[in-house]
Amino acid sequence: MLALHLFLAHSVADYSFTNPMKLYGERSPLTILKHTVWFILVFLAFTFDTVFSSGFGMVLFAGSLILHFCVDFLRISKKNVWWVEVFSWLSFLVLGIISSAFFSGSYITPPFAMYLVGMVTVSVIPTQIFRMIGWIPKIDNESEGISERLAIFIFILALNWLLALVSIGCAVVYRLIFKKKNHPLWLISPALGIAVSLLFRWIIYGAF
Repeated sequence: MLALHLFLAHSVADYSFTNPMKLYGERSPLTILKHTVWFILVFLAFTFDTVFSSGFGMVLFAGSLILHFCVDFLRISKKNVWWVEVFSWLSFLVLGIISSAFFSGSYITPPFAMYLVGMVTVSVIPTQIFRMIGWIPKIDNESEGISERLAIFIFILALNWLLALVSIGCAVVYRLIFKKKNHPLWLISPALGIAVSLLFRWIIYGAF
C-alpha cells in the first residue's frame, strides 16, 4: 500500500483547520508567517521520524516545504484558483507516490496514512472544491458538510451502515432547521461521502 505521507501533510496543512482561499491576494506578512509556521509544523508531524534519518530524507523534506511555499506564493500572487489548487493536489500526489517506499517504515503506517488521506479527501478537499465552484462562500468553512462526510467515512469503513444512515439523517435535519433553503449540496454532499468512503474501503481493505 502506498505511504502518501507528503500528500497527507500538504492536505492537512492547507485544508484542515485553515481556508486556503483566504491566502489569495493576502498581503499581511504576519498572516503569511503564521501559515508558514503552521505548514512546517504539520510536515514535521507526519515525517519527522523518517526524513532526518538520511541525506535523501532531508532533501525530500526541504523540497516538500519549498514546493508547498511555491503553491502559497501562487495563491498570494492571485493566480487562477483552479490552476493553483489542481497543481497543488497533483504535484503532492505524485511526490507522495514517488516517496512512498521511503515512508514505508514510518511510525504512521501506510494503512493508517491512507486512512487519514481518506478522511481529508472526503471531508475538507470537497469543501475547497465547493468554494471554487461557488456553491459555498469562499470564506465559509461548511462545517456541517465536513462533519457529515467525515462521519459517513468512519462508519462505512467500519461497515456500520446504520450509523452512516443516521449521520445522513442528522445532517438533513440540521439543514432543515438551520439552512431551510434547498441546495444541490444536500444531495451531493452525502453521495460524495458514500462514494469516496467506498473507494477508500476498497483501497485499504480490498473489500466492501
